[in-house]
Parts: sequence; C-alpha cells; structure tokens
Amino acid sequence: MLIQKFHPGIRLGQQPALIDSGNPLFSRQGHWDGGSTLHCVAMALAMLGKLSDPVHLPYHRTGNEAAVWDHAWQHYLHGLTLPELASFIAELNLGIRTATCIARGTELVRFAGRELGAGRPVVIGWGQQHPVKWHAALVTGIEGTRKQRAFTPHALLLLDPAGNAPVLAGYNARIDVRGRGRPRYLSPDATRDITFAGALSVRNVTAPP
Repeated sequence: MLIQKFHPGIRLGQQPALIDSGNPLFSRQGHWDGGSTLHCVAMALAMLGKLSDPVHLPYHRTGNEAAVWDHAWQHYLHGLTLPELASFIAELNLGIRTATCIARGTELVRFAGRELGAGRPVVIGWGQQHPVKWHAALVTGIEGTRKQRAFTPHALLLLDPAGNAPVLAGYNARIDVRGRGRPRYLSPDATRDITFAGALSVRNVTAPP
C-alpha cells in the first residue's frame, strides 16, 4: 500500500495553504536569483505560525514578514548554504531553532519523516549537474509503502521554489532514494540525479527536543 504523510500545518486543496490563515503556502523563486533557501525558510516559518503571508514578504512594512525580508534581501541573489541558513534563522530572533542532519539516502528520509511527524518543517539541500549546482526545497511530506504495520519510506515530497505551483497536490517535485544509485529528483519538468547536502529542521524553541 502506497502512503503519503504530510506536515500537519498544510491544508491540501486546489493549492497548498496554511491551516491557520488559509493563505497560500507556495513561495516561487525567480529564474535569476539563488534564493531557494530563503523561500524555503519563509514557508517553514509560516508552517510554524511565525508568518501569515510567506508569499508577499517585500510588501509588508511591519511585523515578522518585514523583519524576515529586512534580513533576507541582502542574500537573495547569491543564496545561503544550509549552515549559513541555520545562522540566518538564529539571527531572526523569532523564537525558533534548527537541527541539522548530514545523513544520506534512506536515513535522511527517515529524519525528515520524524521531524514532519512532530510538526517541524524540513529544508533539504542538494547538489546537481546543472547550471545552478546548489539548490534547496521544503519537504512537505514523505512517501513510502506499508506492509502490515511496517512503513518503509522511499521518497521526499517537496515544494521546490524553482518549480511550478502545485495544483491539487501538496508537492511539485520529489526525491526518490530507491535503488543503489544516487537519489533522483523528479518533477513534471525535470529528472536528474542529485547528491544530498543535508537537511535542516526548523523548530519552535518551546518544542521538546
């Protein structure tokens, strides 16, 4: 039996939206910038209730949206690595912290599944043979198979900021780790082998470790 498990803060429908506000969740990256990690952290913060509008940050003059944009714009063209993103999140002073996973393959998928199950958004980073060699996406769900009571995960379900807005789905791309080769990125527009660079979960400070 094929099972998909999604973060509890996402409302599925015509497009993925936030449970609390009903606002759209998907924040699209431009063709020229390197800001995939920044779009991911905006979506992650919204899933934790720290932002109500992750899509239109530059249009807000007050509140957390304005504070995040004030920190983000200077990094927007060149982007951030996952360690740099962890420091960026700490500097926001929004009552959140991060946890990093450097495992590969199935172990990284299991880490993401545990974090999502606890309500913690996950940003995944990878390298690829592509003009943009470093990229990141937000993990919204885990896909796997269930046999009796055992669940075996085999894919990460993603909101990729560089992809098209999902329609009637909670994701617009996936990374499949089945097989002995490299993980494979799959979307309606692309299929490519990748190399995991790690994952970063975003947590409220008041949440248990």
